[in-house]
Amino acid sequence: MNVNGRVLRANTRSFVFGTRVPKEDVPIFGAFVKTCIQHKNATVFGLIYDIAVEDDGVTRMLSVAEDGLVRPEEIEWQRSRRLPIEVSVLCVGYCDGNAADQAIRQVLPPQPPLTLDEVVSCTPEEVQQFTQQLDFFRLVLDAHDAPCDELLAASLRLASRTHRDPRGFLRRCGRELARLLAGDGARLDGLLRRLV
Repeated sequence: MNVNGRVLRANTRSFVFGTRVPKEDVPIFGAFVKTCIQHKNATVFGLIYDIAVEDDGVTRMLSVAEDGLVRPEEIEWQRSRRLPIEVSVLCVGYCDGNAADQAIRQVLPPQPPLTLDEVVSCTPEEVQQFTQQLDFFRLVLDAHDAPCDELLAASLRLASRTHRDPRGFLRRCGRELARLLAGDGARLDGLLRRLV
């Protein structure tokens, strides 16, 4: 999956971007993406928490056509086209300038990205660098407009693939979750089960 889209709307906690991709490149829930903001030419990092495949006129006509009137090759042609997709992203950190040169702050960015700013996938190296710290857990756990527990677990499973010791990384994440959710055993148990 290689995300490449443009911001449609944004606030300091989240943003939505649009893209058109072939069906094999549909973005993945929990994936890390980045965009930029004007303040100090900062890079904003986020987690994909919702993916909506949009329809168009042809899709609508094919979906309501009577049985036998639509040939399988027409459906396959429609599916092989680039799908219009709207993707929602939760902001989980930023850094001033280029991420390779600057410390990443795992807090909300000082301003939202502007409409039509480019959104791209984070590289495995950027994901690994970002997840050296785990301060972003609180931003995800406190998100009210996203399925926060599912999002955190999915993003950590994806991030573990970028670390030399994936199990060690997930154990470290589990310890941090235990610290943050010490008073909520049921939620902690559910999150830990989702990590495997």
